[in-house]
Amino acid sequence: MVSTETIIAGDNGVVKWFMWKLYRCHAIIDSERQGSRVDERLLDFKKRIESAMYRIYVSESDEDQDRLWLMERITDDRLRKLLPRMSISGLHVLDVIEAHPDGIKGIDIARELGITKGTVSKITRKLLEQELIRKVQRPDNLKEIYFLATPLGAELAGLHRLFHQEQDKKAMALLSGYDAASLEIVADFLEKLADLRQEAEPEEG
Repeated sequence: MVSTETIIAGDNGVVKWFMWKLYRCHAIIDSERQGSRVDERLLDFKKRIESAMYRIYVSESDEDQDRLWLMERITDDRLRKLLPRMSISGLHVLDVIEAHPDGIKGIDIARELGITKGTVSKITRKLLEQELIRKVQRPDNLKEIYFLATPLGAELAGLHRLFHQEQDKKAMALLSGYDAASLEIVADFLEKLADLRQEAEPEEG
């Protein structure tokens, strides 16, 4: 089991911050145990949340899960050669582009995925090299560039979408086992956690 200190030193900002908060909470509680009675249930919940967050982080960080699923279903030899060199971010950008058959601009891809325009530029440049997308310009505005999926890119995006549909079905099956009041508590907790994370971020400028 990886220690809390190791996770705190990791690269994932959200998980790192959350684990740091949990670690500090644990340290404060430990320091006060001598003078007051601590709710053991709270400590147990803290440990369970910490463990679950770590397991989710590891799962979401494992890019091989997507690739292995896709490799088992890809029939095109070109895609078989391309897939090992693709990042998961590249697949997500491709998904967004394929979902806009009339084309989409880089700035709109960035907004939809919540990433920077610079990141989108790097990813689309690679997708262009791999011939998974193409650039087009509209006669009424030659300054703006739109991205479209090629037939090869559309095939890969379609398979990737099926992968996520399977994952969504599993998630919905899990959620259906809880009542609305319980899910409301979970959603409220995660939203407040996200708000705290944003408050902790330094302001730009």
